Amino acid sequence: MNYSEMLTQIVEESELSLRQISKRCSDLNLNITPSYISQLKNGKLPPPSEEVSLILAKACGSKKQAQLVFQGYMEKAPQLVKEYMLASSALNKIMLQTLCQTDNNGPVSTEFKKHIESLDVLATLDLTSRYVSAENTSAAKDLIKEITLKSGGPVRADAGGQMVNMFLCDDSMAPLIPNHAYLYVLPTKTELLKNRDVLAIYPEGRRIPTLRRLFFVGEQILLTPDNKNQDIFVFQNFAQINYIGKLVSYKVDL
Repeated sequence: MNYSEMLTQIVEESELSLRQISKRCSDLNLNITPSYISQLKNGKLPPPSEEVSLILAKACGSKKQAQLVFQGYMEKAPQLVKEYMLASSALNKIMLQTLCQTDNNGPVSTEFKKHIESLDVLATLDLTSRYVSAENTSAAKDLIKEITLKSGGPVRADAGGQMVNMFLCDDSMAPLIPNHAYLYVLPTKTELLKNRDVLAIYPEGRRIPTLRRLFFVGEQILLTPDNKNQDIFVFQNFAQINYIGKLVSYKVDL
């Protein structure tokens, strides 16, 4: 993702107009016009100074302030610096994946690999600095947990408990439970489940979990989304369902 694409994503996520962003920048002592922001978004202008990038991200309420500043720097850096940073990032990704494979006694999931590959240079450096250390031989377990959660997979909350944690990676239960909500799921015996319980499942052919509301209709089991744009699943019995557990609670990072 280049600078203009990253800025476009940040602006879209803010749900603010360019005029509103321009006004917020002015409140942060930076006078830029909506037209200028538009040209940055469209790639018609090169990345601005680090100060402008930082204030733009702040005005949008984004948590990607460091990433936007760094991406702008990377695109203006000399070619030798770019090549060095990209090569270092590629090496760090190999080390992260190798660390996880060693601790996992085998290959990691496809979603896991895709998440590592999608990391930008700054995110890769952050993970490597926190987890790749000769003194911390148990770090791989924490790294596996972090990336598994971020890539959509479930993990045990702790070694002794039954609770499973995961991030919701779709809008299946919106607006009640928004995309990216942090879920607490309890593996529950199917005979204890009742109508309207919200279940975490793996859809057929996918390894990223989703949520559906349970209904017993005659001899069939219906799993329905609150968001009507998502699929309804119909089963004859629980043996056909890649069932993870029952949703107990969730939290949203505001």
